[in-house]
Amino acid sequence: MTTDETSFQIEKPTLCGWDAHQTPFLKGVRCTACNEVAFPPQHYGCECCGSAELADIELAAQGVVLGSSQVHIHAQPEPAVPFTVAEVRLDAGPVVRALLDVGHAAGDWHGRRVHGVLRQRGQDPAVLAFRFGVTA
Repeated sequence: MTTDETSFQIEKPTLCGWDAHQTPFLKGVRCTACNEVAFPPQHYGCECCGSAELADIELAAQGVVLGSSQVHIHAQPEPAVPFTVAEVRLDAGPVVRALLDVGHAAGDWHGRRVHGVLRQRGQDPAVLAFRFGVTA
């Protein structure tokens, strides 16, 4: 992506963003009591110890695919089928689910390294959606 933040909008800005180098990141929380990291961000209490002392953090959108599934039937027009949903263990710890940016390619993505990417969402070129791209 070669653009500045003013000309694009992220589809779910409460869950992700990009830094000054246009590198996507995920928004999470870290417990200041036990150091547990969680995604998505919430401020009800730590998932591990229950503490309400949670700090917003940026999580590097990098990790390893734990599992994936290709979807062939979907009730909405976007994303277009087939698409691949992956469960990814982030290097920072939490496990997240997101679409893989692999087009219509089927494959065994288990164990592959992935990184965050922002792609055009639907027909609006100004709206970007978070995906995981497979690292070469």
